[in-house]
Amino acid sequence: MGVVENEVYAGIHPAADNIINTSFSEREKKIACRWGEQFYITSAGKRQFGTGEFKFLLIKPTSSMAEALSITKEIVIILSPFSTFEARTLEAYDIITKEFLAQRYEKMCYVLISGDENIEIVLPTFLSNQENQIVVPFSYNSFEQNKHDSNYIKNQFRRYFYSRDLFDYSEPLKKDTFFFGRSDVVTNIIAKHRQGLNYGVFGLRKTGKTSVIYDVDRKSTSQNFTSIIIDCQNPSFNMRHWNLALYYIVLQLESKIECGIKVSESEFNIENAAIKFEYYLKKYRSISGATILIMFDEIENITFGKSSVEHWCGKLDFVYFWQSIRSAFHATSDVFTFCIFGTNAKCIEEATILGKDNPIFNIFQPYYIEGFDVPQTREMVRKLGRIIGIKFDEPIYSKLVEDYGGHPFLIRRVCSKIAQMNQIRPVTVDRLKYIKAKNAFNLENSYFDMILQVLKQFYTDEYEMLKLLACGDMNSFKYFVNEDRSMVNHLIGYGLISQNDDNYDFKIDAIKEYILRIESQHIKLTTPTEKWNYLCTQRNLMESELRKMVKAIIKFAHKNENIAKDYIVKKIYADNRNFSVFTYNQLFDSRDSNIYFKKLVDLINADWVYFSDYFGKQDIFISHANVLNAEGRFDAHATIPNDDEMNAVINAIKYMNNGLNQYKLGLE
Repeated sequence: MGVVENEVYAGIHPAADNIINTSFSEREKKIACRWGEQFYITSAGKRQFGTGEFKFLLIKPTSSMAEALSITKEIVIILSPFSTFEARTLEAYDIITKEFLAQRYEKMCYVLISGDENIEIVLPTFLSNQENQIVVPFSYNSFEQNKHDSNYIKNQFRRYFYSRDLFDYSEPLKKDTFFFGRSDVVTNIIAKHRQGLNYGVFGLRKTGKTSVIYDVDRKSTSQNFTSIIIDCQNPSFNMRHWNLALYYIVLQLESKIECGIKVSESEFNIENAAIKFEYYLKKYRSISGATILIMFDEIENITFGKSSVEHWCGKLDFVYFWQSIRSAFHATSDVFTFCIFGTNAKCIEEATILGKDNPIFNIFQPYYIEGFDVPQTREMVRKLGRIIGIKFDEPIYSKLVEDYGGHPFLIRRVCSKIAQMNQIRPVTVDRLKYIKAKNAFNLENSYFDMILQVLKQFYTDEYEMLKLLACGDMNSFKYFVNEDRSMVNHLIGYGLISQNDDNYDFKIDAIKEYILRIESQHIKLTTPTEKWNYLCTQRNLMESELRKMVKAIIKFAHKNENIAKDYIVKKIYADNRNFSVFTYNQLFDSRDSNIYFKKLVDLINADWVYFSDYFGKQDIFISHANVLNAEGRFDAHATIPNDDEMNAVINAIKYMNNGLNQYKLGLE
């Protein structure tokens, strides 16, 4: 019994068995023995918490159970004998696990065995937070009621594992349970602080900046420094003028260190605020013996020209605030540093503010938080997926990085879509399942709009550049690059585009699709070249996708490739023998054949019954197709379209793309 040559067998470790026999009730002994029949119990114990006593077990899955549950680490079991469940029971988990190495046990789930017979009904009301682990509940009586069911424990695990969607969380992570891929950023921030250097972390929304802040804060005690978090979007902070904002920071420090110093708001008048700020930081440093790290989150909320609060946006509060902090920093040594977090680096990029020098202009090189690479993506997706019964084929991890640029939020959201579309588990996600979920997710514009909001709000020129790049207008795009290199640096820093020599491309293909779908009608096309480039690019993209659709549907409609090939040769080429030797694939290869847009339209109209679900009424389809055959070919005839003609083409392309998107959603 136990662990033999890395093979785990069911049983109970002698030390754990001794504790079970001496400290557990008869009822609890029977429950422990039941677990020992299917797992290896490595540890047991009891802990006093408040007025109650809780027993616990640590169990290691046997090889067969590890395969069934996709868990290899030890699992924590808490036994709560009270007949009425109380929320404090959930806090017992944190108390119990503090004495074990974090690498030892599985943090994503644990087992709760309760004396409350209604535990499965009442527990969900206490676990509404997305960040909670999966808690697998049992009642004391349930083991007696299911004593003849050898699969009872395994089925209960699967029931609660497979009903959860661990990808579906969107708030910053205050715990480390689901924290992935940002340990290097956390390490850098702590290293900079130890070196006495200030730092700044910037990035698109939902790239994990605030989760990084919480992780730094969690690690501060063990790393022997004091950290405080200043949430700049909190009105309790940003509604204060600069001098009382300094007072607010000192209050947060007092709350963290709790050394009994009485700080008065009246001390922080405009004449003395900077002096008092420096004084109190030195005082807290001396008392605590630890250096201080001040982390400013959502810095845009106190940035000139960007804040929604007038005294930060249009007055000199920003200047006085940072003059005070920088003065205190230079007047002290080994006392404090600060780290700025935000969606844009404007606060350190502008040299002057209302004619005054910016105190933190170029104070440090901004660090743009990067997207996940393939190993980081694999770690996150694989770990979250395996617990809830979703296995991913290896190539999917690379596709997630390619399609979403390693953006962790977008990756989680598309994986959540996969979970929603695959309720019957366990399931393996192959290429076809992935494509189906990706196509459905990519139509959910709100996520992409939220991520790009930083450009729409703060960097409008950069957003225009993205639109030009999306529609293939490289001449205009490079004009912007040559005019102001900082604009393309923002896009590269945000991980939206990549550069290879003088070539630029999107790193997040889904963002490109979103811009083409939503913003194409707003692109400013004024010169003939801009209009022709747009027409050519959009029409070719649409025609390429339409060719794939027609090829697949015609083959389906005519049962197999040979019959479908004969049909097309007869329909399009009047049985021309020159085309009879072509394979079905060659007929749809634009290099070998000449089935271009007009002939694709003819094939669709001839078999309309198979296309009507995607394009609606046939006369509307014909109308839009005619527009694309006429106005849509202005670029081929060097004719300059007017605004009405351009709008007609844009509308026709949008109509066709909507039909194509409906088709993609139906792919299996």
